[in-house]
Amino acid sequence: MKPLDPRLLRYSRSSRGFLFAGALLALLSAILVIGQAVAISSLVTSIFQDKRNLTSNHKLIIFILGIFLLRGFINFSVEYLASRSSSRMRNELRAVLLDKVLGGQAQEIFDEGPATISLLATRGIDNLDSYFSRFLPQLFIAASVPLVVGIAIASKDLTSGFIILATVPLIPLFGIFIGRFTGSATQKRWQTLATLSGYFLDLLTGLPTLKVFGRSKHQEANLEKIGLQYRDETMKVLKISFLSALALEVIATLSVALIAVSIGLRLVGGSLTLKSGLFILILAPEVYWPIRQVASYFHAAAEGVEAASRIFTILDSATEQGEMEISQIDEISWSELVVTYPNRANVIVPAGRITKNRVNLIVGPSGSGKSTLLAILLGFQRSYRGEILITSSGHSHNLRRVEISSWRKQLSWLSQSVNFPRASVREILLQGDCNLTDDQLKVVLTKVELDLADLPFGLDTNLGRISEQLSVGQKRKIALARALLKPAQILLLDEPSASVDDIGELGISQAIQDEIASGKFVVLVTHRIGLMGEDPVVVMGAN
Repeated sequence: MKPLDPRLLRYSRSSRGFLFAGALLALLSAILVIGQAVAISSLVTSIFQDKRNLTSNHKLIIFILGIFLLRGFINFSVEYLASRSSSRMRNELRAVLLDKVLGGQAQEIFDEGPATISLLATRGIDNLDSYFSRFLPQLFIAASVPLVVGIAIASKDLTSGFIILATVPLIPLFGIFIGRFTGSATQKRWQTLATLSGYFLDLLTGLPTLKVFGRSKHQEANLEKIGLQYRDETMKVLKISFLSALALEVIATLSVALIAVSIGLRLVGGSLTLKSGLFILILAPEVYWPIRQVASYFHAAAEGVEAASRIFTILDSATEQGEMEISQIDEISWSELVVTYPNRANVIVPAGRITKNRVNLIVGPSGSGKSTLLAILLGFQRSYRGEILITSSGHSHNLRRVEISSWRKQLSWLSQSVNFPRASVREILLQGDCNLTDDQLKVVLTKVELDLADLPFGLDTNLGRISEQLSVGQKRKIALARALLKPAQILLLDEPSASVDDIGELGISQAIQDEIASGKFVVLVTHRIGLMGEDPVVVMGAN
């Protein structure tokens, strides 16, 4: 990510006003710095050279105090503005990212995985606080104050101006050189953190199974190993940051000392007046300090910058947008589909088709690509070779040409892993159809063999908490009920009978048969051939 990425202006409207106000305050600060130097040098010269007392210089003293107060007010305004704007900009970025994620409009979302996306949306965006509230305001100061102050010094003394011109570029030069190492180290640290997040999410998901088979201790060792790797990467970033601060501080100190020596020699020789020498000496640190500070703040905001770069990559990702809408579906067919994953063999989905008036079984062993086929049909996986044809009113249309939001209105999906937001059972079911009454909700729960008496508080039972009182099978039945309630033509069910007893499985089978009788497409993904008494439409892994 660049120090000031133009994509920020595109995705955060409030950043535009903040940048304009920041530039204006930085310019005003530069003018006040020069006025302060003029006033202080005049006061010192008046007292020590002209032998005038403080009383005769009372107006100058009041003027200096006014400048100090005004600079303090400007610094407070910058801090306040940065803090408020940082909160707004982070909220805007989070909202845009969540819209992209929930809309499934970026292939990178599917590739990154839920752990990395959640990490970016939470800690990643929160880490941008230092970037917005510290780095960007200092960037405006560094862009205006050294330039204006340098011109003011050069107008008084060309020798000091040449020294500044020769030494100032050393600070950003060393900052860029060290920043490359910081960027590389921060990227490795972020990748390690993403790996740790993904591993921890998988561990939590499979914890019951690991406990049953006694493999939890082994996973603790792996988790500790990744944690230690993250600690090592963090220490590398800190080491580089401290070395960078030291190097920039030394350069700035030596540069100011060089100007001070030059001024002292010429004051002794009489070629420079005391007032001009004091003016230059007061202003000289103001040339180097803002640049050194911006480099220091950049290291502090490096983690947020890396997260922002990843977020902007997701937001900028191009998604194939179809232009046609389909309201009636007669058949869905596809040629052989090939999906390429990094560090994994290609997944090949055999050609097949799904029709009405039957259970369309997609069967195969774990890892054979059943969920990949569902991801393609849902529009989450857009990078595949092959064609999917939607037959409507006697005409066939490529799925890539169908508008994604209208296509998803025709889909109702039960995922393999059931996760709910924090809500009641009633609110979860109403996500399928918000116009239903409690009696209608109870009917569909009965269809999937879930007795309302088994829920601690009936329809008011809360879900999405860590300490849920429902079993995995009960939550799967609730998710299936929600999928059945949505008024869609295509019902995609990924392992609907997993963690369900035999009686519940029979009830689910009957509920699916009822959906078929109503004229819906039913696609059942399972590794159990014969679950519904139907021959499979597609057998994965048959090649």
